[in-house]
Amino acid sequence: MSIIAKVKEIKDQLLRDPIKGEANARMAIAAIHAGIHSAAWETYMTQFAENPDQLRRLKATDGTLGDPTLDRRRAYLVANGVCGTPTTDGFDFEVNTIDEGLGEGCQ
Repeated sequence: MSIIAKVKEIKDQLLRDPIKGEANARMAIAAIHAGIHSAAWETYMTQFAENPDQLRRLKATDGTLGDPTLDRRRAYLVANGVCGTPTTDGFDFEVNTIDEGLGEGCQ
């Protein structure tokens, strides 16, 4: 499953479960405060990755740190997470194309 498909799957879960939405918001806030190289960032992003390549993309350890487009996608993914319920509708906003270049079946 692609990262964006997983993001959309989790978005649906957050819309159905306010408790999960609040837990996700707490993880996102911790990730923002700790930064991209932190364990909190990895914990937050792990939920969207189904393989090591995807996690490296989300942690920017795949050589894409500094790429303006991918940095923006990662920033939106963590920033959108702080909203929680009931503003989860925009959870996947601006995250499309984060899978770009990860290989076939990842789009």
